Order: sequence, then structure tokens, then C-alpha cells
Amino acid sequence: MISAIVDGVLLLALLATTLRMLTMHRELKRLGSYHADYQRIFDQTALALDGIEVSIEEFNVKGTQVLNALGSRMNDARDLIAEIDGLTREAKRQQSVLKAELKELSRLTAREASPASFDTPQAAREAEAAQGDGKRRNRFLKTETIAETGVPETETSAAAPAPKAPRVHRIEEGAASPFRSISLSQKDDL
Repeated sequence: MISAIVDGVLLLALLATTLRMLTMHRELKRLGSYHADYQRIFDQTALALDGIEVSIEEFNVKGTQVLNALGSRMNDARDLIAEIDGLTREAKRQQSVLKAELKELSRLTAREASPASFDTPQAAREAEAAQGDGKRRNRFLKTETIAETGVPETETSAAAPAPKAPRVHRIEEGAASPFRSISLSQKDDL
């Protein structure tokens, strides 16, 4: 009888062990499936990190190219600003020269219009030269003469200098650049 009790206890222990082993077997299967999912997720994460690394390298390369292009454009802009500053200084210099010439011309015109200016030797020479045809020559307007009535007449003269063409700077719009450039090498060809 004692053996039956011991056999019964051992049978219960065997059943409990079997049930516990079955539950552990199910948990191990479930963990195995989780492991496969985890492995797949880690592989996808590694691929995503590789893609991010390639994207960062491309971004660095493109950023370097853009930075170099921007630096080049800035250097071109500085050169153009220097050229424009030079042209501005030259224009101001020419403007001051023209103002001085205009003042001199207005001073000479005022002296020419005053009655005392006819007593000068130059005015006498001009009066003698104009006595031949009855017309007095205007020394500032070389293509016109003033008759005794004071009305200007236009005369065509082969000795009259041709008027100078105005200086024009060509502004080129190239398809390769969104910026305008001024070509100073071609300004004399216009």
C-alpha cells in the first residue's frame, strides 16, 4: 500500500512535469517565432541605416557642390561689383570733365554775347571772315550760320565732323547662368 501511495505521488509528479514541459514547449515555439520577427526587423533596420548613410554621403557631396558653385558666383559678383564701381568712377570723372567744359562753354557764350566782346581781336577776325558773304559764323555751332537777321540757317559742310556714336555696354543674358553679365571686352565693338 505504501508503494501505491508512492506510485500515486510519482504519477502526479510526472503529470505535473509533463504539463509544465508542454507549456514551456509552447512558450519556446512562441519565442522562436518572435525571434524570427526580431531578426527580420533588425535586418530591415540595418538596410534602412545603410540607406540613411548613403543619403548622408550624397547630401554631403551635393552640399559641397552647391557651396563651391555659390562661392564661384560670389567671386563673380565681387568681380562685377568691382567693374561696376570702376565704371561708376569713370562716369563720375567724365561727368566732372563735362561739367567743367559746360561751365567754360557757358562762360565763353556769355562773353560772346556781351557787347564788349566785339572789341577783341578774335571777334574782329570773325567779323572780317563773315563780311565776304554777309553772314557771321557761330564758332560754337559749326554746322549753322547766323545771317544778318539773326535767324540760324543750316548749311551742309563736308568738313563738319560726324557725330560720335554713344557708348553702349552690351548686357548679355546667357542660358547657362541665371545672373546677367556685362561684357566690357565688347564695348568698343558696338
